[in-house]
Parts: sequence; C-alpha cells; structure tokens
Amino acid sequence: MEALSFGLALQFLPAILLVLAALAVPELYVRLIRRMLDGLRAHLAEWLYILLDSYVRPTAQILRVLLLYLALVMAPFVAQHALLMSVLGTLRDLLVTFFVGLGAWRAAPISRLLLSSAQNKLDLQTNQTMARFFENIFRALVAAFTGIALLDRLGVPVAGLLTGAGVAGLAISLAAQSTLSNLIAGITLVLEHPFGIGDYVLLGDCEGTVEDISFRSTRIRTTDNVAVTIENAKVCAESIQNFNQRSSRLWQFTLGLTYDTPPERLEQLCKDLTELLQAQPTVTGAVTVTVDRFNEYSIDLLARVYLTTVPYGDYLRERSRLNLEILQLAARDGCSFAFPTTTVDLPQPPAP
Repeated sequence: MEALSFGLALQFLPAILLVLAALAVPELYVRLIRRMLDGLRAHLAEWLYILLDSYVRPTAQILRVLLLYLALVMAPFVAQHALLMSVLGTLRDLLVTFFVGLGAWRAAPISRLLLSSAQNKLDLQTNQTMARFFENIFRALVAAFTGIALLDRLGVPVAGLLTGAGVAGLAISLAAQSTLSNLIAGITLVLEHPFGIGDYVLLGDCEGTVEDISFRSTRIRTTDNVAVTIENAKVCAESIQNFNQRSSRLWQFTLGLTYDTPPERLEQLCKDLTELLQAQPTVTGAVTVTVDRFNEYSIDLLARVYLTTVPYGDYLRERSRLNLEILQLAARDGCSFAFPTTTVDLPQPPAP
C-alpha cells in the first residue's frame, strides 16, 4: 500500500512542480524584464519601449498558462482522455490569444508615434484630445481582431459571418445613421480642434469643462459638477465658444448714482475709476468709463475693461476684489449709489 502511494506521488510530482513553477516563475520573469527594460530605456526607441513594456505582464500570463497546461497534461490519466485534451488545448489557445490581444490593447499609446509624420499639422504631442481619440480607435481595432481570432479558435465560421455582415450591412447602416453621423462629427471635432479636453466651453445652452471626446459623444462637466453628455453631431451643429482660447475677458458694468450728485463729482469719479482700473495688473487694453444715460432713478456710469484672468473662478474672484475697491473709491469721492424710490405727495386736508 505504501509502495502504491509512493508511486502515485511520483506520478503527480512533475505536475505539482509545474504548478509551483506557474506560480513563481512569471513573477520572477516580470521583475527581470522590468529591470532590463529600465536599464535599456535610454537606448531604445520610444515606440519599441512602449511595445515591450505593454507585453511584459501579458507574456508573463502566457507563460503561466503554458506551465499550467503542461501540469495538467502531465497529470496521470489526463493524456488518456482525448476529449479532455481537446478542451484543454482549446482553452490554452483562447487564453494565449486573449493575452496577446491584451498586450496590443495596452500598447495603444504607440498610435501617437505612428502618426508622428503628421505631428506638425495635428500637434499630437500637445493635443491630448486627438491622442486619446486615436488611442480609442486603436483599441477598438485590437478588440475587433482579437474577438475574430477567439471566435475562429472556437470553430465559429468567421468568414461566413463576415460575408453575412456584408449582406446585412445596408440594413445595419440604415439603423445606425445616427451613430455614423456622430462618428464623423467626432472625427471633425478632433481634426478641426475647436476645443480640447480641459477647455472651458459654451455649447448652445450647456457650459462647462470638457472631460472626454469619444466616437459618439462629448462629455462636459458643468460648474455645478454635473456630467452632461452631448452627441457629437449636436456639438457640431451648435455655436462653440471656447473660453480658453481667448487672452482676456470683457467686464462691462454699470454704476447707478443718485441725481443729487454734482457734475464735478461725476467727472472726478470717472477719472479716478479709470486710473484705478488701469493700475491693476490684471487689466489689459483700453479702459473706458463714461456717463452713459439718465435712468428713471439714477445717473448711470458705464465701465468697460478687459481682465486677463481667463479661468472662470479666477475671473469671479478678481471681479469681487475690484468691486470692493470701487465701493471704497465712490465713498472717497462723495458719491452715493441710487436705488428705486417712490415719493408720495398727500394733499393737505381742508381747514375746518
């Protein structure tokens, strides 16, 4: 009995050793390859480093799959079952195909370098929007080819499916006109680049920061932290205002003063307010302060000034600071702000 147990243990020993190797060897492989790549990075082309780095983990997983496959094959009685061997072989091929596709998926940043010949026109190094868009296209192609390879290994007639897809393509295209128009609009947005990821824009009645541009839609984060998704076709149909592409913001405001303000004080306030605004480091260009009109209850001064604080939050804070200084200036010049008032004249009662 002991001899039988010892013999059975010897039969399982190679399989056990292979299982242990499958647990340890891939991790050692990853550490070794990472160390080698770090040492050779300065001597490798950027595209080659990205490609090799992307396949470090997937090739380690492929090594683990092969070791586990060998462990199962060398286990007693497994090799004698043809059906089981066929299933294991199919599973091995599926996993290897999947990890090869995963490595290509992780190598998506290489698509930027493949388009480097057009970088002077497309500015791929600085345009993160376009880089992400082409990475999405690259990953979509990788997913499609990997899926076809997996189906082919499972015995699915891929050629027949593709032929059938061509026959049904007309019906699908009719049903997917909206998706196709959004895709074309997305490509137009990327090539024309009216805005990029991180820009603060106004699209119709939607205002916020651009977070993503995909095949179908553009996602915007509004000022109250709501994510709004707009179809690319609608984005192209709207007027697009990109606040990041301007060098200054126009600030136009009105000061309503009381009618008992003497003309000389009005003139002095216009002069002092002009000097105050021109002395600000955030003000650019000409500053205009004029007596605009005689309102129902106030004499209105109109001020126009351009502020270099483009980000919306900074712009609001700068306006607040200047408003406080304007309040102090008006008080120093002896001017008072008007507000709506009503005067009621009551007739005197007749004498008794």
